[in-house]
Amino acid sequence: MFQALGTHGPELSPTMGLVLDVLLLGAAFWLLAGPNRRSVHDVVLMATLVVSVSLIRVVMQPLPNIQPVTVACLLVGAQLGARRGAAFAVMVTMLSNFFMGDGWWTLFQAGGWAMVAVLGSRLSLVVDGTYNATRTCFASLGSAFIFGFVVSFSILDGTFGAIDFLFYLANGLPFDLLHALGNLTFAVWFGAWFSSILNEQASLESIERAVVERHGIDA
Repeated sequence: MFQALGTHGPELSPTMGLVLDVLLLGAAFWLLAGPNRRSVHDVVLMATLVVSVSLIRVVMQPLPNIQPVTVACLLVGAQLGARRGAAFAVMVTMLSNFFMGDGWWTLFQAGGWAMVAVLGSRLSLVVDGTYNATRTCFASLGSAFIFGFVVSFSILDGTFGAIDFLFYLANGLPFDLLHALGNLTFAVWFGAWFSSILNEQASLESIERAVVERHGIDA
């Protein structure tokens, strides 16, 4: 299963890497599946968001631990729900890691960002279409440390003891602080704009539901 210990954790064999990717992709499609049929607009929006945020992450790779994905996951979770937020997190992780390097750590990155998306869906960052900048800024700061903690487990391969892991976490704190600062910058810089894009999608779905309910009553 594991071939060697890399910078971000154990390196998988090609077969196990393929199995991991299939499992993650299957999880994303399962999260997107639901009782309500998705419109073409819905699918196109999700695909556009995934590609755009993945591209930004790849382009910003030279900057240490500056992750635009975290704030995006918070807001997608807040406005499109936990399931679609988690699916967004998984797909962005897979697509961006295809260019940046795929491996065992992809599972933990996807899990960390999915957790951030679920957190965003619970914090009322956007209420009745109104973006709460202050709450989003605080959430973006905390999310950096949550994500960093989850991803740290990717280093465990059976050779790390508890003390070694604590030292590893301590050494990662400066990178978590950079992540938090980057999140705060993204929340202030494009949070309101990104929220407005997602708000249009939410409004469209509300109209569709209203039309369906009205036809149901008329019938």
